[in-house]
Amino acid sequence: MKTTTLPLTVLSLSLLLSSTSFAATDSPKHSPNIIKHLERVYAKELRKFDFQALDLDGVTRWQSQWRPVLRELVGLNQIERVSGKHQPTVTFEAEEKFDGFTRRKGVIVTEPHVRIPFWLFVPHGDGPFPLAILPHGHDRIGHDTYAGAYHSEDHRQKSLAQDRDVAVQAAQRGFIAIAPAVRGLSVDGVPDVYERHDKRDCRSHLMHCLLGGRTAIGERVWDMQRIIDWAVKLPKADSKRILMMGNSGGGFVTMYSAALDPRITVAVPSCSFDKLVSAEGRIYQCDCNTVPRILEYGGMAEVVGLIAPRHLLIVNGHGDSLHDDKDIMEESAKVRHIYRTAGVEDHFDHRWGDDGHRFYKDLMWPFVMNAILPR
Repeated sequence: MKTTTLPLTVLSLSLLLSSTSFAATDSPKHSPNIIKHLERVYAKELRKFDFQALDLDGVTRWQSQWRPVLRELVGLNQIERVSGKHQPTVTFEAEEKFDGFTRRKGVIVTEPHVRIPFWLFVPHGDGPFPLAILPHGHDRIGHDTYAGAYHSEDHRQKSLAQDRDVAVQAAQRGFIAIAPAVRGLSVDGVPDVYERHDKRDCRSHLMHCLLGGRTAIGERVWDMQRIIDWAVKLPKADSKRILMMGNSGGGFVTMYSAALDPRITVAVPSCSFDKLVSAEGRIYQCDCNTVPRILEYGGMAEVVGLIAPRHLLIVNGHGDSLHDDKDIMEESAKVRHIYRTAGVEDHFDHRWGDDGHRFYKDLMWPFVMNAILPR
């Protein structure tokens, strides 16, 4: 299928976001006219890649047509054009030694003038070790949190209480673990210095992306891909076993990255999967995760359906005020149908924690280790 440029004006997107999104803790309702309008705008029959396959061959054809369109939608083609022949470079600080692994802080330049700090963990031993790429969500020090590089005792206690030291957990389980800063969520975004976007740096970053034919999620996927390009060449790395796992906004990075990059063999989005918009007009994602025109093509089930037949574990938390259990379960059922049609239903699972918006390591790691260990 030939792809084409997919324009959307910044004004129309801004109106959409401002008129249909609201905090999960609020209880306003749209008027009947607005609900009818949104039903027409978001009608399922308009989605060009709504999943209709009947067998594995159909799934394969659907994916081969849908993936390049999604790549264009998120702006990866535009980023590639603008980046030219840039070759990422990596620099490091001094190595720290721990029981069972080493840790060091580095910076990768993923496109000209874009510096992404990250933490690298390497287990002791000869390897080869599977890779874990672990993008964080809305947290200015999220990569430090994931890496166990705490800024205070309070930071340490809160992080451990919610299982957020996932890079440490991965290294302890024999992974080469990388905890990168996520563009627009911590560093190297375009902050709201002129206070035109409600002092929300991630929204400011999104608007600048849209003006340049990009999306924020597309830039984040690009950064993860450049990190993988570099990481698979590490002497101890097993390039055939790559985990990506992140919570909240990091879960969005995980879903889109795994959908668009077949090198990722196991994906675990935490507290991020849901319908893109509810029947009542509630948008569950942050503005900065918006992909213009996405519902003209498919919903989140169709996005993560591109991960099949690779392993996918979706984790959500009951009581998460940012999401709705009913809508999550309905969309998750569509994903299970895609995996069942592909003949690999055992490669998919959806699990629930009981403590809201957080990591659940006891739910995640058994699935990951079963999927990642050599047979």
